[in-house]
Amino acid sequence: MKILLLSGGFVDEEFAAGFLKKHCFDKIIAVDGGLETAFRLAASPLTDIVGDFDTVEPEILKLYREMPDGPVIHRFNPEKDYTDTDIALKLAIAKCRECPDTSQIWILGATGTRLDHVLANISMLLQPFKAGIPAYIQDKNNLIFLLSGSMAIDREGQFGHYLSLIPLTQTLEGVTLEGVKYPLKDHRVYQGESLCVSNEITGARAVLTVREGIAIVLETKD
Repeated sequence: MKILLLSGGFVDEEFAAGFLKKHCFDKIIAVDGGLETAFRLAASPLTDIVGDFDTVEPEILKLYREMPDGPVIHRFNPEKDYTDTDIALKLAIAKCRECPDTSQIWILGATGTRLDHVLANISMLLQPFKAGIPAYIQDKNNLIFLLSGSMAIDREGQFGHYLSLIPLTQTLEGVTLEGVKYPLKDHRVYQGESLCVSNEITGARAVLTVREGIAIVLETKD
């Protein structure tokens, strides 16, 4: 099951329209102000709407509420413990448990000017990661996900030009980077240092290995 969360941060709609043409989703969850993006892009299938609805136009919410067989609306009190995106992510994880072996979660609108929300959203990738569900935050300039173990990235399929690893855990043990401008071999990388920021793929394929710990991986462009 492939699920998209349209959150309420900044979404470049030209990029998002191309993204929706490239990807096919089984379910789309609109998160508060992200419902306006879903409306303008005619995002489908929109199955759920989540939020306290303090940032969405009431007329748009009313339109979806009155649709026959429309999306399920999950309304929450503004004074709550978790952000709307966190609540929506938990809902997506629960839905993915129906077919965990083939599930993915993608999130648009998780970045923007509110750095508190951006940092929280990146850290929340731990939830699907611990559930064994691949999850990605995407915007016009960044593709963000978590890594523990090994993976390969083909240069032709890379998003953007730069490749960075940032420790999410206190240390990353056994970091090996192959096929890149700045390779590493069985290295220890410490949280709070910038050793693995702004690398570049030079071979046909880069292979990234983190033997212990969890890294934030970013494929980025200016």
